[in-house]
Amino acid sequence: MGSEVILFFYGAVCLSMLAFNIVFSIYLQAGDPRLERKAEKLSAMVGAQLERIRAGLPVEQQHLAAINRRLSRVNNLLAFDHVLERLPQQEPAVERYLRQLEPVVLSLATVYRRRENTQAAYFCYFLAHHRILCQASIGEIQHIVVSFIEKDSLYCRLNALKALCLYGNAEIIVDTLLQCDRQSSFLHAKVLVETLLSFSGDFHTLIDLIWARFDRFSEPMQRALMDYIRFRSGDYGLQMLHILLDEKRDKELRLSAIHYFKRYPSPDAKPALLRFINDPDPAHWEYAAVSAGALASYQGEDITAALANAIHSANWYVRYNASSSLEGRGLSYEDLIIRIGGNDRYAREMLTYQIESRKLVEEKEKIGV
Repeated sequence: MGSEVILFFYGAVCLSMLAFNIVFSIYLQAGDPRLERKAEKLSAMVGAQLERIRAGLPVEQQHLAAINRRLSRVNNLLAFDHVLERLPQQEPAVERYLRQLEPVVLSLATVYRRRENTQAAYFCYFLAHHRILCQASIGEIQHIVVSFIEKDSLYCRLNALKALCLYGNAEIIVDTLLQCDRQSSFLHAKVLVETLLSFSGDFHTLIDLIWARFDRFSEPMQRALMDYIRFRSGDYGLQMLHILLDEKRDKELRLSAIHYFKRYPSPDAKPALLRFINDPDPAHWEYAAVSAGALASYQGEDITAALANAIHSANWYVRYNASSSLEGRGLSYEDLIIRIGGNDRYAREMLTYQIESRKLVEEKEKIGV
């Protein structure tokens, strides 16, 4: 009897879930027409104001008040998002309309700041997506948008940071990153780097501010910022070299500096990279492995000799990176075998693997795979 009750209960739960899915599917399908009707009403309202602007008249205050009321509901904000997407963004009338809309958006920001995280995150997305508030004063931006960083939502923080990157104020970006770091609301490094790459201001100013306050960041944030600098510019070799040579620095930071000098080869970094790859201490294998990969970007007989020696390392990663860099130097298979010596079977196999892998890639490129 007990088992039958459990089966009936399980069946009732399954039927309830099925009914919920059906109802929810119907609701979603019905949602698009409702959203489209809202968008049509808003489009008519906006169109009338654009005609006024083209005639040299300002946007009506009644329109601003009505838009303020409507957009305080997130469904209307979503519909308004669709309306703005359909407008020709380069038209002067549209730009002037968005400029005159800024007081409304600033007012809405205080409303959505108090909303739950999903709505707050969407509002930040709306700001970044349509470049609204770009002409507002810096104080207003910092007061309104930065406050969203404090919310306990990854998407809210990310969208707020994207909006701030759009505004292009380096000082605010660095202050915001410090705030996120203090609150332990750190974004994933790849997400953070991708967002910072969208910064619309002078990236040299931003990077200079990062270096000026670098030691105030936590080590995970420092690594992410070094990745951003590596992807953005090769003008900071001196700062990277200081980190590379500073034995008190975190290992991951020094490895990040090695990656920088692979992307931007520097004669000043070459001695340190050679020293790392020739270090026989097994505890330093990570420095040797990453340096072996970085030296692929450097020329010279001393580089080739160091790579040929490193291919005999007891560490697999060092051998792999050394063989990859050595194979890419354009030497024939016979020259490579002579350089590494013929007695190390593991070194020969690793080098053969790299050569065969290259041939396979070339064959695929020829046939268009």
